[in-house]
Amino acid sequence: MDKPKERSDRQQPKYRYTTEIQQMMFVFGEVQDPLAETTMLIEDIVRSQVIEIIVLAAAQAQRRGSRFMAAEDFIFLIRHDRTKVLRLREYLSWKDVRKKVREREEAGDEIIDDPNADKPDKMAKVNIRLSWELAHSFSENMCDDDDEDDEGMLDAQSDSLKRLRDADEITKQMTRDEYVHYSECRQASFTYRKNKRFRDWAHMSTYIDTKLNDEIIDILGFLTFEMVSKITETALRIKRDIEKAADDSVDTQDAGSKRTANAATPSASASVSAASAPNSASIATATEQQSKRQRVGDAQAASISLFLGPPTARTPLQVQHVQEAFRRLQRAPQPIRNFKGGLTRTRVSFI
Repeated sequence: MDKPKERSDRQQPKYRYTTEIQQMMFVFGEVQDPLAETTMLIEDIVRSQVIEIIVLAAAQAQRRGSRFMAAEDFIFLIRHDRTKVLRLREYLSWKDVRKKVREREEAGDEIIDDPNADKPDKMAKVNIRLSWELAHSFSENMCDDDDEDDEGMLDAQSDSLKRLRDADEITKQMTRDEYVHYSECRQASFTYRKNKRFRDWAHMSTYIDTKLNDEIIDILGFLTFEMVSKITETALRIKRDIEKAADDSVDTQDAGSKRTANAATPSASASVSAASAPNSASIATATEQQSKRQRVGDAQAASISLFLGPPTARTPLQVQHVQEAFRRLQRAPQPIRNFKGGLTRTRVSFI
């Protein structure tokens, strides 16, 4: 009975989110058709990060004395990234709002807005008690102070506005069909209506004994989206820096060759009579302009051909760009704990 199951597990493809990752990369500024090698590398990175998060969250739940993981276990793992924590809490809040509205609609209750309200109510916040915070110990005797949360939400909203501005810059020159495709790509997700597929992809049954509920799966879907975003944006930044450095080196070489050519001019040219100097300068200028036009014409003829498509201004990300992006994102300071020497396990930094 076990052999058919093992055979079906081997036949399942290793990379199951190629399309979703390509769509996410396109939303974050990559070309529409990224390289397959780049997409597979990002999927491997995201899978390893998800497995690490699941294992550490399960260990954190055991420290709390619980058999089941909760949202605070995942927030504890990303607590150093304050903006991501606030975005996650906002995501969970809106998810709770949509769930309540859906339950009202299914029950047949009418949702009526109060016209006499002075100001609209704030979005209901998910009440997540973080056990490592000092205020958690005095939560029964302290009144809720939302000033710090409001300031944090402003930071999260500014980050969201920055992403919207970047999306506006990307879609400015798009046609209607291209924008429709872009809108569809923005809905790409690892977990939306793919819970079983996501569990099998991350091999959750191998690392944890309990079954994750839908809320935990949604949190992991949010975190995977953020991972692809950060990797893609960092890789694009690295690619732009490399291209800029290459252009600067070419300009430096051209300037150096011109200086060398000017220094190598024979000294006999300095003894030319003043009467023939204007004619020589005009002839040299005309010759230089003619050679420049010839070079431009040759370049245009080489770039335009009957069997070649239009020239593409952008090239896709290469594997080395993603590898360098992952290396930079892993450069978190590690505490020194092995004072006696020897090998220790390097802690993985979450993206």
